[in-house]
Amino acid sequence: MFILIFIFVISCKRNTERSYTYVFGEEVSDLPVIIKDKKLIVLFEYSPTSFYFYKGTNMGFEYEMLKAFAKDLGVKLKVELIKDFNEAEKKIIYGDAQLLSCNYTITKERRERLDFSIPYIRTPQVLIQRMPWAGTPEYIKDPIQLIHKKIIVAKGSSYAQRLSHMQEELGDTINFKEATSKQTPEDLMRLVSDKKIDYTVVDNHIAVASAYEFKNLDHHLRLSVKQQIAFGLRKNTPLLRYKLNKWIRKFKLTPHYHFLKQKYFHGKELSELTYDDYLNSGGGRLSAYDKIFKREAGKLKIEWQLVAAVVQQESNFKPYIKGQGGAFGLMQFMPSTGRRYGVHPDSSPSTQIKAGTKKIQTDLKLWAKIPSLNQRIKFALATYNAGHSPIEKAQKRALQMGLDPMVWDGNVEQALRKRRGKRTVNYVKQVYKRYSAIKLMYE
Repeated sequence: MFILIFIFVISCKRNTERSYTYVFGEEVSDLPVIIKDKKLIVLFEYSPTSFYFYKGTNMGFEYEMLKAFAKDLGVKLKVELIKDFNEAEKKIIYGDAQLLSCNYTITKERRERLDFSIPYIRTPQVLIQRMPWAGTPEYIKDPIQLIHKKIIVAKGSSYAQRLSHMQEELGDTINFKEATSKQTPEDLMRLVSDKKIDYTVVDNHIAVASAYEFKNLDHHLRLSVKQQIAFGLRKNTPLLRYKLNKWIRKFKLTPHYHFLKQKYFHGKELSELTYDDYLNSGGGRLSAYDKIFKREAGKLKIEWQLVAAVVQQESNFKPYIKGQGGAFGLMQFMPSTGRRYGVHPDSSPSTQIKAGTKKIQTDLKLWAKIPSLNQRIKFALATYNAGHSPIEKAQKRALQMGLDPMVWDGNVEQALRKRRGKRTVNYVKQVYKRYSAIKLMYE
């Protein structure tokens, strides 16, 4: 009888293990099946850090990462959106998708159900509340103030587990509950912003990515050590896990990964841009002229990223193109300006960049009395595009209009727009955006 029971238990265990490997008689997709089918099915939540749709373009930090991974595999990335963590886990377990990508924190409890990739980011959990001036009932500065506070967190998230542990640590009750299955952390942040609820908890990288949208929210109170965020996989897809981990280790060392972190977690400068806008196929370089930019800008003690931004705007790094009115080369000098700086259409790229860098330095010096460096750069860019006299006149008109003549944004640019239209104003915005983005990528 004992032997029969033992055989039955072993048989059940093997059948259970087999059920993870086969679904309805078909082998569940590990890496060879993904390669064969030429598609990687990934479950995302709809959020800036996972996946979202903006101006006809698929975006999201995790989405762009896994798109690069799928490209490396030579397969197509198929997106499926999820709202419920529990249902998403079931889809992974039963082979309906290969990866779970929804800012997924590694926890001991989840490890019992799923496997995980190595973490691609580490981030603490933080309290989301309104700023003191934005009508918060009580601004929380210390976790002990959370006692008896009502906090709503995303259903199935690790936030409830953290608050439960905090109750034990504080020795009192925190009145937290999980939201409906359809509310994401970003949805709850919006409810806090709109004064529908007072507090929620999210991962810090989610809060940072949404900071520009929710300017009345505070996320500075940490509630945990840094958590490990990773991609979820089925327990018996070892080849996929090995390949993904190897790729993540390599990818985190690339400029592309740095670009994505800056794009989604450090403001809006890169928000509508793609990695290909700034990197050529050589990988890691902005252009073939990076060393020349750095050398010439270093001599004149100005930022090479500013020179590169002007060149990219003017010529997209093409040294012998011709523009309107006889403009030529990398810096699109007009013939008269070129002669003044010792450069002509047949000059070498090095000579063109040297002359252009000198021109930018000259334009910066014209506005030396502007106290803010960022504003001074914008005045210099306007001068590069339109000449010194029109900008000087716009500065005087701004003063007559009651505007600040020492500030470009919303002041001198407004005066210039009324007299000369949008051309130079748009030029300054475009080049400054490029300059900011290049600085973020190549600090």
